[in-house]
Amino acid sequence: MNHVYEPGGDFILGILWRYFFKYYLKITCYFILGITVVIFVIDLNEVQVNMSELPGYSTYRGAMLSVTRLPLIIQQSIPFISLIVSMIVFFNLNRTNELVITRAVGVSIWQLLSPFATGSFLLGMFTILVINPMAVSGEKMGLSMVNNWRTDHDQKRLELIPWIHIKNKKEDFFIGAKTILPENNILEDFTFITVNKENDTIFRQDAHFAIVQKNNIYLKEVVEYKYGALPVFKNSTILNIAIKMTDFQKFTEQFTSHSFYEIIKKVILPHQSSVFRNYFSETQFYFMISIPFMLVAMTLIAAAVSLEFNRSNQPRIIVTYGVFAGFMLYTIITLMKSFGKSGILLPFAAALIPIISIICMSIFIILKKEDG
Repeated sequence: MNHVYEPGGDFILGILWRYFFKYYLKITCYFILGITVVIFVIDLNEVQVNMSELPGYSTYRGAMLSVTRLPLIIQQSIPFISLIVSMIVFFNLNRTNELVITRAVGVSIWQLLSPFATGSFLLGMFTILVINPMAVSGEKMGLSMVNNWRTDHDQKRLELIPWIHIKNKKEDFFIGAKTILPENNILEDFTFITVNKENDTIFRQDAHFAIVQKNNIYLKEVVEYKYGALPVFKNSTILNIAIKMTDFQKFTEQFTSHSFYEIIKKVILPHQSSVFRNYFSETQFYFMISIPFMLVAMTLIAAAVSLEFNRSNQPRIIVTYGVFAGFMLYTIITLMKSFGKSGILLPFAAALIPIISIICMSIFIILKKEDG
């Protein structure tokens, strides 16, 4: 049995792996707990400043509102929490010589990093499976609470007017409505704008309401506007264009938060539509499932800038490099997400390109330090 105690053996490796993994989880839990308390205090103060004059507001209700908003803020902060926690862990282990001793017994750098990468991956899974649904539910509860505090006279929210865009080789069509009644297929305060690409003319039709039928749209009480001509009133008219009520629903859903489980349903069982391709839901889905890998990338960034095998004496510069690198990754991911939602890039490509690039770059830097 002596062979299992040899330097670098499976027994020692297993002990070290569990020790580092538990240490990483402990620091992560402490850090998230501390951040949660700080965020709650700051958000509660903001709620009191901005909403204390609402008729239904009270200190207790303000605290409850802050609680409902906590999961969303934590979810948005998780990438930086993972980065900072990893840097703290590596600095602490470096300071106590534990990493030096671990390396001295023959543990490779990848064996050393595996418990931290595993911990960050599990943190990402916890984020999408637990924190994300809590964040979505909390956001909806918070909006409902604020709306209940307002009186009808104090309702100052801007109503979202959905517009959908349909185009062909000759014309662009813009369709909007202030009120949508999906159960009756009725659009109230309906507007239809036609842009002719050949002669650059614009033709606008405003209707009191529109009835969406199978292959056309029936307009009632219509006023037609054309440049250089007087407005023309018509009792009714028909537009020979096919749309679906779900097209407007897809538009408004873009401004509503959805949990990971709801996004899965939208991607697996998409509603057929001639107007929209489901880029938005696909992009949300791929970026959601990429969160664990993004946190692994953050851990590798922390390792690349703070896991100095020569025990650097410049911690401030190292911290600055790490925070800057993490911020750049987060910024690039946000930019790529907008490309995916607009259809400029395929959603899975927009999600994977920045993460794979950063992981490869971090591995290259770590290998260079290892060889050096």
